[in-house]
Amino acid sequence: MPFETVLITGGAGNLARQLTGDWLQEGHRIVLVDLPPAPPQLPADVEYHVADITEPGRLHTIFEQTRPQLVIHFASLLSGRSEQDRLLAWQVNVDAAFALFEAAVATGVESVFFPSSVAAYGHPLPQPVELDHPQWPTGLYGVTKACVERLGVYYHHQCDLDFRCLRLPVVVSQFAPPGAASAYASRCFVEAATQDRFTFRVRPETQPALIYVKDVLRAIRQVIQAPAARLSRQVYNLQALSPTAGDLCRAIGQRLPSADLVFEPDAEVVQLIESWPVRFDDSLARTDWDWTPRFDLAAMADDFLGELTNDAEDGTRLRGVG
Repeated sequence: MPFETVLITGGAGNLARQLTGDWLQEGHRIVLVDLPPAPPQLPADVEYHVADITEPGRLHTIFEQTRPQLVIHFASLLSGRSEQDRLLAWQVNVDAAFALFEAAVATGVESVFFPSSVAAYGHPLPQPVELDHPQWPTGLYGVTKACVERLGVYYHHQCDLDFRCLRLPVVVSQFAPPGAASAYASRCFVEAATQDRFTFRVRPETQPALIYVKDVLRAIRQVIQAPAARLSRQVYNLQALSPTAGDLCRAIGQRLPSADLVFEPDAEVVQLIESWPVRFDDSLARTDWDWTPRFDLAAMADDFLGELTNDAEDGTRLRGVG
């Protein structure tokens, strides 16, 4: 599916920073939208629009100026901050999404991709979670994700907007925001590699579904580029792996035996993360657009820690990563 201009909200964030390079290599014009400042070392041919997406009409103005064919809507207030500031969470996660859909329809955007989350379900849950299992999220972040899923499907049916969405497990990435409750699954690798220690704020048995960022980026590109005729729905579940925090700890310890890894569970964090699914039914993603993950726990640990350490034979730690 060819797109001359790709606009990404939350353009300074985790996934956007890693997806931008792939789209640039294919010759797309990339427009990033986010709060100041612009990310360091931004490629010269990437446009960066400083914007607060909660400002009335701001997205519409940017869409009119840039005329994207594809919009990737990453901008979101994360789980912990959403609970701390409910009004801001609603404004950023829901009101701005509504404004984005309206601007997309008004300016002729062809397709909108939105990443939803495991948090859009509730608790307790069956294992695996069926694609159409009732969604009763317990956290406001999950509530907002479920709302935007429904908005996107509405605009697909009522306004002929090509809306596509993935419910992502917890993403393991070098750029996972440290303040997010789910970031333990990423920071345990990063801090073990850079500081030789990490404290888990979850229980060893805590086991939300996870996915390595390289699988996420590939899945996003796959679903965006899939022929519309092959898609049986707008929203898909994505499953990759479901290790416990203890499994993560052991995988790191096997590769970095000097790292000091300890558990000091935070009851609030544990309650939130253990309300999320352990395993998704993603059979339709596998059937409709050939999804299959490439990274199991061992492959993820090898690849991630390999990127976090030098190529030197002694495995010298990289400092200042993440």
